[in-house]
Amino acid sequence: MLDHNDPETWLELPVEEAAGAIIARTHQIADPIYDTGMTYAPCRCWRCRGGVALADRATLDRLLAKHLMTLSESERGQWMLLWAGHPRHDADAREQLNTWLRIAGGSNEPAPLYPVYAMPEEA
Repeated sequence: MLDHNDPETWLELPVEEAAGAIIARTHQIADPIYDTGMTYAPCRCWRCRGGVALADRATLDRLLAKHLMTLSESERGQWMLLWAGHPRHDADAREQLNTWLRIAGGSNEPAPLYPVYAMPEEA
């Protein structure tokens, strides 16, 4: 058993090896459906990171759209292009965020719909 108080049992990893392994893992695409031979930077949006309550999804997209409206049009366009090109952001996610951008820009259209998922044990 590993005794955390005994330094003789600690395992040290050289910094270069550990950093190289982390970088290699972050640039791998785990889903073969999206494996195009290209590597994508790890996305930090709430869709990719997970751990977000289903009820908070619309709020987070609305806040992101408000923030994006503070950027210049070229910066916002470049951000959206890179974000939309990521394989984890499907057509529904792109449409939801684009709708929030139009609303933040002054459109009177209704807020996008977000599907509500039920847990299998509740069905």
